[in-house]
Amino acid sequence: MKKKTNNFFKSFSLMSFLTLISRIIGYIRDLFFAFLLGASPLADSFLLAFRIPNFFRRLFAEGAINNAFIPVYLVISNKKNQNELRMFSGSLFLFLIIILLIVLALGELFMLEIVRFLAPNFSYEMQSKTVYLASIMFPYLLFISASSFLGALLNANRRFLMSAFLPIVLNFFMVLGMVLAFYKSLNIGVVLSLSVLFAGFTQFFLIFFWTRHLKINLIITKPKLSKDIKKFFKLLFPNLLAGGVVQINQFVGVIFASSIPGAISWLYYADRIVQLPLGIFIISISTILLTSLSSPTFQKDSTKFKQQIEKAIEIIFGISFLSCIGLLVLSDLIIDILFRRGQFGYGDVKATSEAIIMYSFGLPAFGLIKIFSTIYFSHQDTKTPFRISFFSMILNFIIIYILIDNLGHLGIALALSISSWINAIFLYIFIHKRGYWRIDFSFFKKSLKLFLVFIITLNVVHGLEYSILFFDLLSTSNIFKKILLLTYLIIFSIITFILFCIIFRILSIKDLSKRQLFNMFKE
Repeated sequence: MKKKTNNFFKSFSLMSFLTLISRIIGYIRDLFFAFLLGASPLADSFLLAFRIPNFFRRLFAEGAINNAFIPVYLVISNKKNQNELRMFSGSLFLFLIIILLIVLALGELFMLEIVRFLAPNFSYEMQSKTVYLASIMFPYLLFISASSFLGALLNANRRFLMSAFLPIVLNFFMVLGMVLAFYKSLNIGVVLSLSVLFAGFTQFFLIFFWTRHLKINLIITKPKLSKDIKKFFKLLFPNLLAGGVVQINQFVGVIFASSIPGAISWLYYADRIVQLPLGIFIISISTILLTSLSSPTFQKDSTKFKQQIEKAIEIIFGISFLSCIGLLVLSDLIIDILFRRGQFGYGDVKATSEAIIMYSFGLPAFGLIKIFSTIYFSHQDTKTPFRISFFSMILNFIIIYILIDNLGHLGIALALSISSWINAIFLYIFIHKRGYWRIDFSFFKKSLKLFLVFIITLNVVHGLEYSILFFDLLSTSNIFKKILLLTYLIIFSIITFILFCIIFRILSIKDLSKRQLFNMFKE
């Protein structure tokens, strides 16, 4: 048991660490991008072109293939037939490659129509530029989707780290591309697009040889549409919507944002900041949780199943509430420090930081959607989250339409938060009705205490930040002093949050020990 506990904690810790490294390099990427392009028309063109393959990366790498593959794979694995496992994986891999090649061909053929649909308010020149850049990057879809399949295969075998490492490769190549373009005076958009393509090939190369090194091999034969493969596709297609509803809703937002100069860039930078806690912790937790909940042991033991879900939600609430405090109070300071230089001015800082505030309201809901979807997927139920996600998409569209005239790009961000909360609530209602999991009084009481801690800490931190700036207790005359202030406030926020958790008896001093941290992830 101790070994299992340590393995779970080790996997979560290392996945989170690698994701953190990826996000740091990703920030360097965004720093260069903001400096060189700011929120200019060229920035909007590239970011829209990049969103097309990157949308599929988020959809596949952070959910759909993994969620559909693991439950089916573990059922076959339970039969102890390694040959059947390899045949299933090999056939499925070939089917996916064939489908992806068809999608790739259609995408390249109709790229102009795709861009016109996503950005109807772009000028003809901007649409043409976006089509050119998107056409260069679109084959990335093939490489990242194939890599995601191999990543799901590794995850099913409890090898989680390579999937967390691959985004580092993409961010590294993009940083390298921008540095090269800057010093050699090359076309930044084209160099960046080629960097994305080369990164995709490298990612696939690395994960392919890593699976072979671990002797997790595929038997590549003529693909057969077996019962298990049919079950996979039955789970996959609803999963594309159910598991990626936040990304799909963001894409809907892009269509509206194209009518506001600079809005695509402002929303992109804001999303990058808000996605930091989501990517580092929440996706790591949901990936490992799916593997645990899909195993026959957990399916048969309702107590273990319940405990694992509640631990995951408690961690997500803690992380998302603490992150919300920083995002709601310090968004101006964060964006000023990270991006205000070069082509990215004060107006861009205000527009981006206000979008962060609107996105932050939905951060806990984004995490709950991930966990609640995982519960459905572990039961191989994709129809229910699919229907709820479809409803959420329509609702998001309606809310944007209502808000955009008065709030502009902020209405797009706020609509995502509102529709995500409604999505999370309906997901839980049907989880309750299906009998998969129910909130008991003790868990509700603990969640309510966490929310109260969030409200108290938010006001304390806001009061401190206001006092420092109003009474000029710390100078913010240069970037180094701003970083120092931000560091102080972040440390103060964490200590205050933990202190109030102890006061409200959500945590004890013993809970902060290494042994207790292991027990949080106990299998």
